[in-house]
Amino acid sequence: MSKYKSEIYEAIHQDAIADYEIGAILEAKMREYDKMCLVPETSNDNNAHETVNIEHADFVTV
Repeated sequence: MSKYKSEIYEAIHQDAIADYEIGAILEAKMREYDKMCLVPETSNDNNAHETVNIEHADFVTV
């Protein structure tokens, strides 16, 4: 389920979806609405690594 930045963005996005489904806007434009209206998903990837400045770190975990 997508999370919207606000109720207004949800309404805008829903209108864009309707327009996209009838062919009134292209997929590239729909992606712009996605970026504008939806909260970016956070990565739950267990393999994601955080950048660490080794000069100032006491330890580094990988």
